[in-house]
Amino acid sequence: MTENQILASIAPPLRETVLEHCQSAMLVAETPLAEAGETVDTVYFPESSVISIVSTYHDGATIEVANVGREGCTGVGLVLGNSQALISSVVQVSGQSLTMSAKTFSHLKRTIPEFEVAINASVQGLIYQVMVSGACNIRHGTKQRLARWLMTMCNRSGGDVIDLTQDFLAEILGVRRATISQSLADLRARSMINNARGRIEIIDHEGLHRECCECYDMVRNAYDRLYQTVPGQ
Repeated sequence: MTENQILASIAPPLRETVLEHCQSAMLVAETPLAEAGETVDTVYFPESSVISIVSTYHDGATIEVANVGREGCTGVGLVLGNSQALISSVVQVSGQSLTMSAKTFSHLKRTIPEFEVAINASVQGLIYQVMVSGACNIRHGTKQRLARWLMTMCNRSGGDVIDLTQDFLAEILGVRRATISQSLADLRARSMINNARGRIEIIDHEGLHRECCECYDMVRNAYDRLYQTVPGQ
């Protein structure tokens, strides 16, 4: 069995066929996986890790446009017939991931219809996530977006502890570090999180969920609906 939702959504006999072509890897936070312009040679199916899809600017700043955890996989370009990465990806939360060569990924997608349906559902979910995030960045304040991001990381990694610095978090969300520090302090004062140097622990899931903007549930519910279309569900 696997914790990755794409692979878990496939009926057992076919799932085992796909898993035979996967290898297990430990991904370490802040490790680059692909740079824009590079040829994609590996597809990642996170199980407890989270991968950030980021846009990098001329001054070196990076802003997250989407993230991929156990609900999805990387390799959107391959699904659409393009082997060149148009945007960069970096490990955001350390953890386990299954990996597959790009060549094998494309072959299985062509030859196993159920795998193709599951992959297409994941891609549609990722596109929806990007659209919702674009609106969220305009519509909602930093504290709501931070709460949504923390809940998303918890959901996609399957854990309550996130190892990352405030500098990295500020860069990912595209705000000043002081703004992140103030928002984290408020959540901590209300007993929703604990945070120390380089680590955030979620201790009140319900409270943090209430603090989120509606975008969190919109994206999560969309993925659940999409995977219900996979044969065998």
